[in-house]
Amino acid sequence: MKLLFCDNSYRNLINFRSEIIGHFLSDDHDVVIVAPDDCVSSNNGGYKYVAVDMERCGMNPIRDFKYFLSLLRTYKNERPDYIFHYTIKPNIYGSLAAKILGIPSTAMVTGMGYAFNHNDLRSKIAKVLYKIALGFNQNVLVLNSGNLEKLLELGIVKKDKVILLEGGEGVNLEKFK
Repeated sequence: MKLLFCDNSYRNLINFRSEIIGHFLSDDHDVVIVAPDDCVSSNNGGYKYVAVDMERCGMNPIRDFKYFLSLLRTYKNERPDYIFHYTIKPNIYGSLAAKILGIPSTAMVTGMGYAFNHNDLRSKIAKVLYKIALGFNQNVLVLNSGNLEKLLELGIVKKDKVILLEGGEGVNLEKFK
């Protein structure tokens, strides 16, 4: 199987999810990582890395549309069997790209962040986009009951799609005490 992991940070994806990626690689899956090139690193992990341009914190619609197009192009070229999205922009734009191409995906809500802690126009737009995009995923994974309750309370995800990972997602707790 070819699995693709998409995040808003190459460094964070490798730093926090190397155990998960390593597990899939050891099971003979092909792994592709898609993220902005935000660190100096040599890829010795056995996976393929595709760098994409992304503005992590801004809400420039032109830059976000370019990011969406780059994900669409990357997903079309890579043709993974399954995609895992992490963080808000990959969850939104990656989920839309996966839906357009008919590739099943899962979104990981790693935290509530700005969109859920404010009530300005920016936050409202993000919530609407989240609600649309998360509906395209086979599952939405959350790491704590507070996030689960907030997503359900706001009507952003349906109860039958959201999964609470009570024991975490496999981050190495010896490395991150």
